[in-house]
Amino acid sequence: MQELPVPDLDDLRFQPLVDTAKRALPSRSPSWTDHNVSDPGVTLLELCAGRVDALVYRANRMTPEQRSRLLALMGVTPMAAVPCRVVVRFAGSGAARLVPAGTELTVPRERPFVLRTTAPVRVPASGRATVVAVERPETVTEELGKSDGTPGQRFAPSRRPWSPAAAAPVLSPVTEVTVDGQEWPPVASFAGAGPETPCYWWDDAVGDVVFGPLVPFAGGERRLGALPPSGAAVRVGYAAFRGAGDAVSPGTELVGDAPPAVVEEVVAPGRDAEDWRQALERAALGLAPPRRAVTAADHERVLAERAFTVARVLVLDSVRPEDPRVPEALCPPERPDTVTACAVAVREPGWAVHYYLDAYGDVAFQRVPLSPIAPPNGQDEPPEFARTRLDAVLQLSGDGPRLWFSGGHCGWTGDAGPQPIADQLQGVPAPFHEGVDAVAALAYGGADYEVFLFRDDSFYHRRFTYQGSKLQPSGGRGVRSLIAESFPHLSPHCARSPDAVVTLHGVFHFFKGPRTESTLWLPEDAALRVLLVPHLPADPAEPLHEADLAVTDAMLEEVGGLLDGARLLGDRLQVAPPDYRPFEAHARIRAWASTSQSTAKAAARHALYRYFHPVSGGPGGTGWPWGRRVHASDVLAALEAVPEVRTVLDASVHSGRGGQVVDVPDNGLVLLTTCAIDVTD
Repeated sequence: MQELPVPDLDDLRFQPLVDTAKRALPSRSPSWTDHNVSDPGVTLLELCAGRVDALVYRANRMTPEQRSRLLALMGVTPMAAVPCRVVVRFAGSGAARLVPAGTELTVPRERPFVLRTTAPVRVPASGRATVVAVERPETVTEELGKSDGTPGQRFAPSRRPWSPAAAAPVLSPVTEVTVDGQEWPPVASFAGAGPETPCYWWDDAVGDVVFGPLVPFAGGERRLGALPPSGAAVRVGYAAFRGAGDAVSPGTELVGDAPPAVVEEVVAPGRDAEDWRQALERAALGLAPPRRAVTAADHERVLAERAFTVARVLVLDSVRPEDPRVPEALCPPERPDTVTACAVAVREPGWAVHYYLDAYGDVAFQRVPLSPIAPPNGQDEPPEFARTRLDAVLQLSGDGPRLWFSGGHCGWTGDAGPQPIADQLQGVPAPFHEGVDAVAALAYGGADYEVFLFRDDSFYHRRFTYQGSKLQPSGGRGVRSLIAESFPHLSPHCARSPDAVVTLHGVFHFFKGPRTESTLWLPEDAALRVLLVPHLPADPAEPLHEADLAVTDAMLEEVGGLLDGARLLGDRLQVAPPDYRPFEAHARIRAWASTSQSTAKAAARHALYRYFHPVSGGPGGTGWPWGRRVHASDVLAALEAVPEVRTVLDASVHSGRGGQVVDVPDNGLVLLTTCAIDVTD
């Protein structure tokens, strides 16, 4: 029996890596002269080399299917075979003849090779004529496999389908997809497909036929698109080129319904389809940027490179609170440096009640007003079972009872006794049955609340309805997530085992020791915000209007077509204009003696409208920076560069929100609506 060869999966070993790194040291770091194993720097090189050695071995053990899926996630996909392009020479056959475009000429072989002329040509009676011809793709029909009855199935054709260039995006280069003989049409996305709609989506970044997925929504999982029955045969028809294997050469005779023809010149020989190594190398060289959009920056890149109706774009996966300042009542010294729980009403908050351990180890509390209109409700004293240990407290309304958590039990104010957390909050998973770090809630319509339980580095949330001193699950399912992922703007310090968490007007405030941080919740099914700015006059002399800044139907259509084929399946996108913050700029200036007051005023107004322009303004001239505040100093900076202005005596900015600063959220830009310029002698 012949022994099978074992592949060498460790072709980049530890010692060659270390030696290569040492050889690079003299040119990169001349001052590093000790290259012996006793040097700490060499120890770090060996540590890195050992890690690379292990990673290379693991990467080389990857199966072709795993490698294909990883490259597909990056949007790196091999190119299809390229057609052959030749010049065909016709010879006269005794009578002038017009050969129309699209005439097929065949190379007589066992597997015929067909060329099509690209333009009409008139062949004289006794002379010659030439025309360019391109390889005709061959029709491929194959069975991709059988359905296993699970959502989101993918089937990859054996060859990359070819589709002709078109002005509008093509839904699918595949000409036909059938499930057990029934044809299923393509869709641009599954967003509008019902659970029984027979359809498929062509993933152009990967080259897969995709059937309806199971997508999580706030109300529970929902299937988009019909599911092929288990065992159903999936067949596909498409067109593809052969590549270089069947290429023709000069002098090859062609036959067809035309005068005698021969290949005179090969303009571009056919090229075989790429393998994964060639595709990865082409992507690494920057010759073909990945077509898959994974991060927010990837979506911005796709639109910046290919969207012609958009001047600026920003894609956000989360937004910080518009006012990141923490109320004084939630920070020391208004509250103790360390708290064990905090009670702030979810609806109509008036007071913050901070709970801490006193010198005797008992739970004490401290009231701090949030507003001057709501007096304390007299329910601040913890119940008997929470006098020595209070993990968390939840207050839904200003005049309602509180839910106290201690160990594995919780109870409402005034109840006879505590109950296990699993009985009071049905459906909560086992890790949150005891010793929660904090509990918070968001209010919805009626008596509905989204309740959050925090423990260690994760949290669990679910929708509940408050009825008769009890929280009842109200539709959907609970979700367990990591704190750092769902509250992305928290520091690592506050993202693990918080002392307390409260919500105030929809903003979450995390307590950890003397620190309090504010953030917004990013739901698991949150949509990416795609903010678009249209093309605008680059040098405006008058203020812009809301109609100029609106997102047009043409922009929506173009952006939707580009991102539908690039986004990951299940990603939700929300296209909208930025949150423009209107404001007024006031300035008092002095003009040069040789400049009239009207000229100086016009020049100053022009400079301000240009400086605060959404597309061509800002310090760099590429548009006002996203989320940047406006100060009076910005007006000074814009006017100091105006030749007609001698001196800026005074400058200020005003918005409808009051104050001398125009606050701008992460998803916002500024909009200068009024320039009030006073010119003095």
